[in-house]
Amino acid sequence: MHWKELLPVDRLQVRSRGLLHEYDRKVLTMLYQPLVGAVAYSLYMTMWSIMEERSLSSETSTHHQLMNMMQMGLKQIYEERKKLEGIGLLNTYVKKEEDNKVFLYELQSPLTPERFFNDGVLNVYLYNRLGKTKFHSIKSYFEIPSVNVDGFEAVTSSFNEVFTSLHPSEMVPERNSETEDILQQTDNKSYIGRNESKGVEFTQRTDFDFDLMLQDLSDFIVPKQLLTQSVKETILKLAFVYKIEPLEMSRIVQQAYIHHEVIDGEMLRKEVSKWYTFEHGKELPSLSYRKQPVTLQEFHQKVPVTEEEKTIKAFEILSPYEVLEKVSGGGRPASADLKLVEGILFEQKLNPGVVNVLIDYVMTTNDMKLVKSYVEKIASHWARKKVSTVKEAIALARSEHKKYQEWHSSKDKGKPRKSTGSVRQDKLPKWMNNKKDQTEKISEDEWNAKQKQLEAMLSKYKK
Repeated sequence: MHWKELLPVDRLQVRSRGLLHEYDRKVLTMLYQPLVGAVAYSLYMTMWSIMEERSLSSETSTHHQLMNMMQMGLKQIYEERKKLEGIGLLNTYVKKEEDNKVFLYELQSPLTPERFFNDGVLNVYLYNRLGKTKFHSIKSYFEIPSVNVDGFEAVTSSFNEVFTSLHPSEMVPERNSETEDILQQTDNKSYIGRNESKGVEFTQRTDFDFDLMLQDLSDFIVPKQLLTQSVKETILKLAFVYKIEPLEMSRIVQQAYIHHEVIDGEMLRKEVSKWYTFEHGKELPSLSYRKQPVTLQEFHQKVPVTEEEKTIKAFEILSPYEVLEKVSGGGRPASADLKLVEGILFEQKLNPGVVNVLIDYVMTTNDMKLVKSYVEKIASHWARKKVSTVKEAIALARSEHKKYQEWHSSKDKGKPRKSTGSVRQDKLPKWMNNKKDQTEKISEDEWNAKQKQLEAMLSKYKK
């Protein structure tokens, strides 16, 4: 699917939104790399290196040259590029021409350490990824002691104490002179500078009902005018990170205003953090792909017809969290299950849609339980098989079902015993049934006739 978006012959140019400093390399390496991974980090650094040859803008090249430079396939470049876009390090623009496309990659400067550690999103995920000890170690690296000016007297001179103004006749250039043109900024040009990064941006979330939250808020407790645009954006971010429902968020906002008599981003972050700690303990949320990448979705722009195709589409558009929630009967997934799934996503590098198939298969065949060693063994097998799509995962689960059940019934963990011809007769997911049962009702004779017809065609083809 990535070939529909990008081709090796498509041209590219890299530019920077503003000056990138050497200090940014440390921020990218220590704060961003743990979140996006080494490959996405390498792609950013490669683009920066290409751009450095010509200051703030590179020469035009092709994606094939970028593939050769990074020794990486186009599909992986496309996926890693998406990570940089999502975390706020890259803006991508495309212009369609007759034969191909031209991509403009605009590198964004990373957040300053101060903004990063007070972001409320990135700092939470970094803490979860690194752990308490390493997180505090890195945080202290970027901290410096505050300057204490107590006991000092401010003696700094002001502008007008140092400089004086000239007579207007000495400052205004003559009409139509060359100096008048020089003082004007050139059209279609901008000055080199350090542009402040916007950081992580969120689209309007369709799964958080903001209107429902507003309806539940009492005007007697929280005046609506206090919910500024900045506060609303903070609420959406916190709801995304901590998976908070609208009514629960309404209670948190009301309680926060009662305690502090003010509503702002920093105060809301503290109140949500307290609520989450009380509900879930010290474990913080983890960062993961929400859904199967569009490039690996078979039914992104295709309407499913059969039951199996509808199942594939469901696994493609749902996140692993939502699948766990669904198989758990709508309840909040257990933290141990979430941590296990999080590990599979990042350690085994399996796509979310593939993990969805794995969750459904294991829980359905194992009395709705996720056994860590069993799940990790199957995940490792799928990773070695390079399973990347939902359809591939379903096909492999069908073909290897007997083997997986032998693994599960084996008393020696990690050592499957020899086949005895008997397999556990557990409940199976609906998609494990034969395709003919799901697509069309035909008689056994018709099915055998179709098989013979296929064998004849294969025989003719081999000849």
